[in-house]
Amino acid sequence: MGKMMEDYAAFEQAMDRDKVYLDLSFEEISAALGADENALDRLILNEIGFGGRELVDFYRSKFC
Repeated sequence: MGKMMEDYAAFEQAMDRDKVYLDLSFEEISAALGADENALDRLILNEIGFGGRELVDFYRSKFC
């Protein structure tokens, strides 16, 4: 698995298991994972149809 896919998997885990969206912004989550923020944002957009910031906002609106 390439670095970007590893970052994407780590992001999913951080969101679902660790619920990092409660305390961190997309930028902070990317930095904590050591991921390239822009590349991760594009990958999330390609995979699910909206960007990382929007996904964090969605999680906050649904699960907070």
